Amino acid sequence: MNGDAVVISHGDLDGITSGAIGLRVFPGAHFYFSRPSQIANDLFRISKYRPSTVSISDIAINSRRFDEILRALDRFPESTTIHWVDHHPIKESMKKKLSQRVRLFHEVGPCAAELMYRNFESKLSERAVRLALYGAIGDFCDDTPFAVKHFEDYDKRTLYLEAGILVQALQEIDYRNASKDLVRELSLGIEPSSMNDIVSLAIKATRIEHEVFRYVKNNARKLGPIGYVLDIPIGGYRGKSAKFSAYTTNSQVGISARTSDDEVDMSIRRRNSTIDLNRALNNVLSDIPHAQGGGHPAASGASMNKADFPQFLQALAEYIDAFSK
Repeated sequence: MNGDAVVISHGDLDGITSGAIGLRVFPGAHFYFSRPSQIANDLFRISKYRPSTVSISDIAINSRRFDEILRALDRFPESTTIHWVDHHPIKESMKKKLSQRVRLFHEVGPCAAELMYRNFESKLSERAVRLALYGAIGDFCDDTPFAVKHFEDYDKRTLYLEAGILVQALQEIDYRNASKDLVRELSLGIEPSSMNDIVSLAIKATRIEHEVFRYVKNNARKLGPIGYVLDIPIGGYRGKSAKFSAYTTNSQVGISARTSDDEVDMSIRRRNSTIDLNRALNNVLSDIPHAQGGGHPAASGASMNKADFPQFLQALAEYIDAFSK
C-alpha cells in the first residue's frame, strides 16, 4: 500500500457513488468506508503507509474530534495530496483550518457525489454523471442546477429506478464487504439493474420496508412535536423508520433509535418543518456529556449514553416548540 492512492467515503448511497467516482479518478486506489466518528482513527492508520493521494468524500466533520482530525492530517508526509469533498455544514473557523491541510471542496446544498464530479470533471467521462445523479437522488439533493441540467440529458425515470434499486438494496447489503464490491462495480460502469444480486436485495428490502412501516405505526410514541420508535426488530431501515415515526404520530420530527449496552444511536428526520436539525443537535447535545451528532438540516443522527436519552428527547422537543412559535 505504500505510495498508493486511497479513497475513503461514507456507506450510504451518496457516499458509495462519490466513492465510485473517486475510484474512476484514481484507478487502482485502495478503498475504505469511514464515518465522522472514526475518520480521525482511520487517517492516523492510513498515514503510516505514506500514500501518494487520499480522496475523502461525504464524511462530515465531527466538531468534538476536530483537533484529533487535524493531528491525524499532520501525520501525512508533505508529498501526500489530500482531497476532502463534502457537503455537510461546517463552522467557518474549522473550514479555514482544514483548508490549510487539504484541498477542500465544500458546498452545502448539492450531494457529495455531485461535488466529486464537479471537482474532478476534467478527469472524468460522461458516465460518471450518472453516478453523481444517483447520489443526488439518494440524498434528496436532486433539485440543484447541476442535477436539473443533467436530468435533461436522460429519461430521468430510468435514473430514479436505478437509484431506487441502490437505495433499497443498501438496506440489506453487508456494510463492510458487499458494499465495497458494489462501489467497485459502479466505478466500472455497471448499472444497478444489471446486478442480479442487487436487484433481488432491492425487492427483498422493499417488502421488508412495508413491514417496518406497519411496525412503526403500531409502536411509535409521541412526545410533543417528536415521534419516535425504539429498537425496531430488524437491522437497518433507521432513516426510513425515523420518517415513518414522524408521519404515523403526525409530528414535525421523527426518530428511530437503537440501544446497545449503555449507548443509544439514532437517525432523525424532519417532516413538514423547516427546522435545521443539524443546528438543533449542536444546541441540544452541548448540554449532554459524551453525546455527539449532526448532519444535514433535514436529516441527522446522534448517539449518547442510554441514560441521557429521555433528557435529550425533552430538550429537543422544547427546542422544536420554541422554533415553531
